[in-house]
Amino acid sequence: MTECFLVYDRLEQDGAFVKVLACFREEDRKLLYIRYADEAKNSIVGNVYAARVEKNVPGVGTFLVIPDGHICVHEKNALKPFYIRRQSPSKELSEGDLVLVQVVKDAIKTKDPEGRFTVSIKTPDFILEHPGTGVNFSKKLDAAKREEFAGISSDGNFLLVRTAAQTKSAAEISAEVKQAAEKLSDIFSNGKNHTGPALVWESEDLLNSLLTAFPFAANDLTVSTIKTSDEEIYRKLGDYGELYKDEGLSLLDLYRIRTITDELLRKTVWLKSGANIVIEQTEALSVIDVNSAKSKKSASFTVNREAAAEIMDQIRLRNISGIIIIDFMKMHSEDERKGIIAIMRSLAKMDPARISVEGFTKLGLLEMTREKLYPPVSEILKTIRK
Repeated sequence: MTECFLVYDRLEQDGAFVKVLACFREEDRKLLYIRYADEAKNSIVGNVYAARVEKNVPGVGTFLVIPDGHICVHEKNALKPFYIRRQSPSKELSEGDLVLVQVVKDAIKTKDPEGRFTVSIKTPDFILEHPGTGVNFSKKLDAAKREEFAGISSDGNFLLVRTAAQTKSAAEISAEVKQAAEKLSDIFSNGKNHTGPALVWESEDLLNSLLTAFPFAANDLTVSTIKTSDEEIYRKLGDYGELYKDEGLSLLDLYRIRTITDELLRKTVWLKSGANIVIEQTEALSVIDVNSAKSKKSASFTVNREAAAEIMDQIRLRNISGIIIIDFMKMHSEDERKGIIAIMRSLAKMDPARISVEGFTKLGLLEMTREKLYPPVSEILKTIRK
């Protein structure tokens, strides 16, 4: 496992404040992930609501009413719901039914928040879900640990033990699972008491939300510390917290987060070779152009390899999603093109969003798509500045 640390603080942007969470690799302080959020808008991800079914659209999903808005549960997440009140015992998900739903994604622009009928408690070590049964383990968890954890009870729920549990004992994990199971039981019990759309449980575990914000375990990363200059945040972080105090140099400047933020908003990114990439984002798609610029002595394939790695970093850090078209410098063989695709597919594994690198078109343009999990950095910061 490779150690990393998080920086969680407030960043001022043109008179408005934004929360920023950045993940750096410990060994070289390389920025791996970064997210921004409007301080004035609280995320509702993880919250559980009593929601009233408004309509059920075959092939799309279920649309429900929650306090102050709506939520959509796509069919892939529409497992058997927990009914608080049913209009018809013989029909599944009828209009007017009251069910429990948990938010998995905040609203993006005009899109409603997304939810699922399965309610889960997530920790860095495991995920406990209901409804569901059985105990599963991360593929990267050692065989010896799997055997040690085999006797852990899920208390009638579905339990997935994560790779991060590697450092814990079976007794420790069992005790944590028991606490989570009690919390799940309370959520479902409280849900039964509602007669209309209402907030049943609010996710307020800051430490857990930070420790599960990025795919740490999937990329063999473990969080050593969470650094902040905010004393209130520091008190919520327990043993993970590290309070930064230095009147001469702010925490954000120490880790170049202001500079990084400015760089993520620029179209042009310069490479070490002297080449550059130009990123153009539109509503329909994003186009990235690779230019030799000042790298006149570098071979095109050498520049393209460097650019491919930087492009995957920029896509991940900027949260660029949808259709992405990349115009690399001219390549002279199929092997070179395959080499670029291999680099990009390999680096896509550390991205929290699903990426599909499709390949080169007849015109020599590389096509790829990236799942939209969060709004792009440019959109978030532009909205906050308004």
